Order: sequence, then C-alpha cells, then structure tokens
Amino acid sequence: MKRLILTGLLFIISFILNLTGAVQAQDLLKIDSVHFDNSDKLIFISAQAPDGGERNIKTGTLKQPNRVYFDIDNAILTGTKQDYVFERSPLMEFVISQNTVSPPVVRVVITLEESISSSDVKVSQIDGNIVIKYNDKLDVKSDYFKTIFRDFRKSTNDYYEYLKIYSQKIERNTIPIVKPDTDKKLLEDINESIKNTTLSSTDGINYDTIKKTSIDTNLKTGYYLKLVKYQNNGILIQGLGQAQIEAPAFLSNPSRLVIDMPNTYVEQSIRNKEIPLGDSGDTIKVGQFEVNKARIVITTNQTSKYLPIFSPDNQSLFIINTDKLTSAYVSQTKTNINGYFNKRIDRYTNEFVLSFTKPVIVGVRRNPDSFTAYFLNAVGYNEQEFQNALSQAGLKDVKLSLMSNIGIRMTCPLSRDKVIRFDESPDGKAIKLVVSSPTPTPIFRNKKQKGSVVLDAGHGGTDYGAIRAGINEKDITLDVTKMVEAILQEKGYKVYMTRSDDSGPSLQDRVDFCEKKKPDIFVSIHVNSSVKNDIYGIETHWYHDYSLELAQVVHKHLIKNIPSTKDRGLFQSKFYVINHTTVPAILVEMGFISNEAERAKLVTEKHKQQIAKSIAEGIIEYISSKK
Repeated sequence: MKRLILTGLLFIISFILNLTGAVQAQDLLKIDSVHFDNSDKLIFISAQAPDGGERNIKTGTLKQPNRVYFDIDNAILTGTKQDYVFERSPLMEFVISQNTVSPPVVRVVITLEESISSSDVKVSQIDGNIVIKYNDKLDVKSDYFKTIFRDFRKSTNDYYEYLKIYSQKIERNTIPIVKPDTDKKLLEDINESIKNTTLSSTDGINYDTIKKTSIDTNLKTGYYLKLVKYQNNGILIQGLGQAQIEAPAFLSNPSRLVIDMPNTYVEQSIRNKEIPLGDSGDTIKVGQFEVNKARIVITTNQTSKYLPIFSPDNQSLFIINTDKLTSAYVSQTKTNINGYFNKRIDRYTNEFVLSFTKPVIVGVRRNPDSFTAYFLNAVGYNEQEFQNALSQAGLKDVKLSLMSNIGIRMTCPLSRDKVIRFDESPDGKAIKLVVSSPTPTPIFRNKKQKGSVVLDAGHGGTDYGAIRAGINEKDITLDVTKMVEAILQEKGYKVYMTRSDDSGPSLQDRVDFCEKKKPDIFVSIHVNSSVKNDIYGIETHWYHDYSLELAQVVHKHLIKNIPSTKDRGLFQSKFYVINHTTVPAILVEMGFISNEAERAKLVTEKHKQQIAKSIAEGIIEYISSKK
C-alpha cells in the first residue's frame, strides 16, 4: 500500500494500517470491506491486490447449523470482523473475519437454511476483488455504514432507519471536473499551506505492515481513546474502534468548545490532563464524562474555527484551528465521487449517499443553521448526476463545490428543527447524510389507561441464550419480565408480552408484534455474558435518539435500586429489536451470567424482584413525563 502524504490535518491517517494482523508480504491481498449490490443478489468483497493476480479460495461446508465457508489464502482483513444478518432470506448470516494470521487466511462463513444447498452460493474473482453470488434476494438488515457525527437531541424522527447497503461500482467512471470555488478563507488557508514533504518515519512504524492490536478493558465500548496529543498545529485523538462525535456545544466564561464522543472509553492515564495547543493560549482536556462517553473541552476564544477531521477508517480524529495551517500537507491519494444514491425514507426523513473511488478524508462542521462536510482529498464529481439525485431525494438545498487543489465541500442548510446524522462506510469509500424532522411526543391512544408497553423476554424455546452452570438466560429473562408485567398491570398500564412461556419468537416476530400493538414503549430484557468471568454489572442499550431518554430513566432506577452492582453505562447499540421498532425502545442487560457471584444473585427471587421493580419504576416515570 502506498504511503499517504498527508496534511497536518491528516497526520492521523498514518495509524490506519497498524490495527489488524501482523503480516508482511509483497503480494498480500488486503481486504477492505463488504458491499451488497442493488439487486440484492451479489456480495462484493472489495480488496487490494498488489500483484493483480487471483487468490486461491478453498470452499467447504459445516453442519449444525448449515454453513458454507470460503478461505481466502494470503489475505488480511484490514478492518474488524464484519457480521451481517439477513431476514426473510434462505441466506441467514454472512461473517467475514481473519481466520489465521500465519499463514494469513481470511474466512467467509455464510449460514444457510437447512433446506438450501451450498452449491447455490457461487464465488468468483474480478481484478483481485471477490464476488459471491446467490440466486435469491438477500434482504440485508445489518447496517453497512458507521455513524461518525450525530446531532444530540432527546427527540428526533429517525423512525424508519434505512438499512439498504449500496455497493461500490466496479467499473471506473469518467469524472467531469467542475470549476473550482476558491473564495472561502478556509480553502485559501489550506491552499497556502501545501508543501511537498512526506511524513517522517522516525516513529518506527512501517506503514506497509499491518499490526494486530487488542483492547484489554472490562468496558464494552465502541471506541477506546488512548492518545491525545498536540501535533502539526492540531489535536490528534487516536484510539481503537469507531470514533464518533456529537454536535458541538459552545460555552462561555471562559470560552470553550465542547465535543462529546459517545460509546467511548478514555485511557485512565490521559484523563483530565490540560494540554497547551502551541503558543496560542488555547488548551484541551479530555475526560470520561459518563461511564461510556468522553468529553473533549477546548478552551479558546475561537470556538467556531476548530474543525474535526476523521481518518477514513474512523480510528482517529484530528481537530485543527483553520487559522493554524502553516505546516499542512495534502494527501496525494486523490478520490472522485463516482456514485449518487438517494432515499426518501418517509415524510420525515431523507437520506443521501455519495460513493468515492478511493477512501475519502472527511471534516465536519455543525452550525446552528447548517451542516458542512469537507472531503479533503476529493477532486471531481458529476454536477448533473448530483443534481438529479438531489431532486429525487428532496434535498435540493444541498450543495457541492470544488476547493482548489484540496477537495470538495458539501453544505446542507438546516432549520433549527432539523436533525442530521452523518455516516461513513468502513472502507472510507462512501458517506451518508440523513436529515430528519423531530419526532412528535408519543400520544396515548387509550385515555382510560395510563399507557401501554410491549415487554420482550429475551430468547426462548430452542434459543437458550447464554448458559452457565446449567442456568439458562431464557428462564431468568422470562421470570423477570413476568414480574415487570405484574407490577405495571397493578398500576393500571396495558402490557403486551412478546412471549409469556417457553416459546421462541424470532427477532422479526418480536418487532412485528410491537408494530401491530402500537405501544408507547418497547423494553427487551436480557442477561449478559462474557468470556472474562470477572466482569459484572448492568448495561442499558438504545439505538434511535428518540429512545435515549427512556434508557436514561430506566437505567437510573436500576443503578439506584441495586447499589451492589456495577454501573456499566448506556450504550447506543444496533440490537435488532431496538433498531427496527418505531417507538422508544431499549434493551436491558441485567447482569452477567458468566460471573459466578452475579449469577448466584440472578437466580434468587429477591434479586429478580429488585430488577423488575427498578425497570417498572423507570417505565412509569418515563411514561408519566410524556403525558
């Protein structure tokens, strides 16, 4: 892989290739990501093959459950393991992971319905890339995109999360270059700072070597923040996982810029250390604001000038004052926009996707009345195709403009009632802008009742959930859920149960049940598990922003009423049942069955009643606040 020549803005990219595997080979196949085409019949595995040759792919089958696998020799997965779930399809699941490092083998495992033959799944190679074909529709439900920026609101209308996965175009496109726009101060500053200098390699990193790094923490988190450093006139935030930020806040006395990073754990040694930003007088501190949320505080009189920039793999973040670009370098790896996709989700929500020929380097800025994305190494796009896609998506106010020698700027004017989310694909070759209107406060349809709830006891039937010492998760969840049901019914609430016995409705069955009943909220109850037996505590998971307040209220009661446990925090997680329900929905993990002491408590009636009482109290407080 060619070494990138980067800007001071983009020093972070030098760490991209050091996060998985430990292999050095001239002809190593580096697998970037997985894409699903619009016909829902092809799975396209994007790869870089330096020698341009085909790879040996071994095919095999596994039983119980019915699976077919493909082992790709002399290959390394440059990202993390990817797992996609299919609904209403004979192909049930697709997993790609690094099977072995020495020798380097990437394994693809596809789970099939028992009646499907492995011969129905075909594999071929195109220019070093790997294509898997299936004759039936796949209907992918896992989301390919990863959120890097989101507005933080207690109430948004993101009910119909669009989960279509777009493939990259295999063929190369001719990209007409539009006239550059150079009248902006930011662009002038960047242009003036260009120098033909490469990054120093004195840090000992071989940028063509892929290194394996593990996170050893007891906290489930989407991002492990391990480094904060003033460098090249900017702030390097480096870690492992998927970095994400929320809309910034601006504080006074003193003047400060606050940026929160959800699902983030901060290394203990760097917390709350004040770091001067050169001789500007500005400083930065990073702290653990909540159990799993980091807070970045930049003390400065120029709060509006700091620009967060993401590496293409979302592993690192670089924040720079746009007036301090004197030592910047621009990446020589240029990219073009080669695809425009749109989707009108519903009357509240629009989605717009741009695909790129190579990984794109993205900077984001959120102002009260607009959102701006800077594609700092993009050089071309098709204006007519862009406008056509915009008109179909209902986003006519979104603009693209070329920045001379630097990249492309996308601006999206927003009224104060609009909420945006900005996502990027794992390989950095696609971005998605989702614009939503606020969600109305839930209205209770039956005035005679205090409210209605769907309770979901996790697992059931042949799905035992986690198992330890002969104790099954499915039994504990059913007991606690029935207790919650009894408490709520006694208080006058209407309760619907996805299961009241040892049955095993599918995840989609549970979602369909909730959509049919149209309750005010949905609560799924589970028991956690880990390979590390010393981990214990309570977690509450939510996905859509309109579910966050419910998660906060219920979690508060759990921690208050069960002081002997550990507060493991709130997590934004894409569990199927809380992702696809269109009412406020949460998933409670009430403890770890894998921890001997906590398991002993989870089977007692007293502890189960404590948990049930806490969940019920949280539900009652939340619903009462919405009247």
